[in-house]
Amino acid sequence: MIFIRKHLGLSQTIFAESLGLKQGSYSDIERGRVKTLSESVIRLLQLNYNINKDWITGESEMMSTPKKEPVKKEEKSSRRNLDEFITTAPLISQYAYAGYLSGYADIEYIGQQPQYLAAKKFSNGNYVAFEIRGDSMEDGQRHAIYNSDIVLGRELVRDYWKSKIHFPKTFVIVHRTKGIICKEIISHDVENGIITCHSFNPEYEDFELNLRDVVQLFYVKEIKREP
Repeated sequence: MIFIRKHLGLSQTIFAESLGLKQGSYSDIERGRVKTLSESVIRLLQLNYNINKDWITGESEMMSTPKKEPVKKEEKSSRRNLDEFITTAPLISQYAYAGYLSGYADIEYIGQQPQYLAAKKFSNGNYVAFEIRGDSMEDGQRHAIYNSDIVLGRELVRDYWKSKIHFPKTFVIVHRTKGIICKEIISHDVENGIITCHSFNPEYEDFELNLRDVVQLFYVKEIKREP
């Protein structure tokens, strides 16, 4: 781990934050007190830094793509706060879907989730990243979203649901009974509070949802895919 961190030119604090860890917990890994990395840490190494999982066990090259240039010395000194440079968000994996439905308003629960690091800094708002489950948004086109892709969403606050939602646009929809789904919204009946959801995969039919049964709506702002 120390080799990876120094290769990337990152401080312990910033590297730990990117893996959803406290600095002290990460320090224990570098000191050898922690012998086995958790699956969430390994996954974030893959997603955020293109580190091959097999490399961690000594079975392949370290990087999945050409290695990143180390951060320059003058840049390192200015990186006091990761949020100044990129958008960070809690990452809700597939196995955490059920927990999110009951804990989305629980600050402690959200704080316990691994952190997603976006490719850039987005405008202010409430951002949450979700790991996609299923093939309903797969159609082989450039806009397709595949199983296990990570999508970063910016919450559309409820007050804006009362006016016409911009469509067609892809959203993550947190629904009371259907759970967490990713769909393209293709129409919005403002008077009756009904949205029509569309899947890119033609095997799935369009369907309607009443917004009274929706907990949160997130515009999809970024898609990250494992190499």
